[in-house]
Amino acid sequence: MENFPNLDADNLVVFYVVASEKSLTAAAEKLFLTQPAITYRIKTLEEYTRVRLIEIRKHQVTLTPPGEEVYKYAKEIFQQLVSADRFIKSIRESNLRVGIASIYSVMVSPVVNAIFEEEQLKVKLTIESGNAFDMVQNVTDSRLDLAIVPRFDYANNKLKSVEISHPIKLFCFAGRDQIIRKQPLNWKELSEYPLVSGPPTSVVRRMLFEKFKNVGVEMQPLAAEVDNIGWCINLVEHGKGLSFAFMPDIEQQVKNGSVKIVELDEDLYLSADVVMSQDLFMNPIVNRFIAMVKESFKY
Repeated sequence: MENFPNLDADNLVVFYVVASEKSLTAAAEKLFLTQPAITYRIKTLEEYTRVRLIEIRKHQVTLTPPGEEVYKYAKEIFQQLVSADRFIKSIRESNLRVGIASIYSVMVSPVVNAIFEEEQLKVKLTIESGNAFDMVQNVTDSRLDLAIVPRFDYANNKLKSVEISHPIKLFCFAGRDQIIRKQPLNWKELSEYPLVSGPPTSVVRRMLFEKFKNVGVEMQPLAAEVDNIGWCINLVEHGKGLSFAFMPDIEQQVKNGSVKIVELDEDLYLSADVVMSQDLFMNPIVNRFIAMVKESFKY
């Protein structure tokens, strides 16, 4: 195996641009660097080669004979980097990694199916589902390109968010045999019933906590804590407590009578956002995906 080179490729790129532009000022503008930074890079490269590579007379850059030879290699390396960058961008643009908060899985599945079937959107789509806070963190860590999550303060100013739905009502529901003393319930009365909800990072759970706090009551220990809407519905059907869900998640159970809607005097609503890194905001495939998700939410 050949020895790993000690040569700094960044210095070669700077040298190539300086030599091509024949000006330190023009190179600095093109590379978005200061002129002292450009000068430092060239000096470092000359110290490494132990020969003078450029001459500067009246702000005009000319190459020395050794500089002419180094320029040939620098040009080839620069062109290879440009080609590699184009290839990597094409890979990124043809692969879209999407996170969907579990609460939106049923609502978004039609648009996901439509995207898989759309011939014009030539993209490999990878879907991941889970907790909204985990989805947002995965976007921050570049493990996901974007995520569909409830609108909430995730305390992350590094990401761009786009609203994709109007506020959607969350329905409180109970098992068929659960006794509800009166309806509609206010939030103080609701706090007296056992609740089935998600983990501490659940957006709905946090919203419930805020609602109870605003009316001066504490959220009681949960009857059950689950991170899956299917398990949540099953527990409610078996009388373990009340819970909250979007209508598409419980529509079948409401129709067959295994759960019933509990009326509240103040309803709970959630809007959906797409969160992504700033550099993806102008990506045409991402914008097409967002447009299709908005259509699924009729936004």
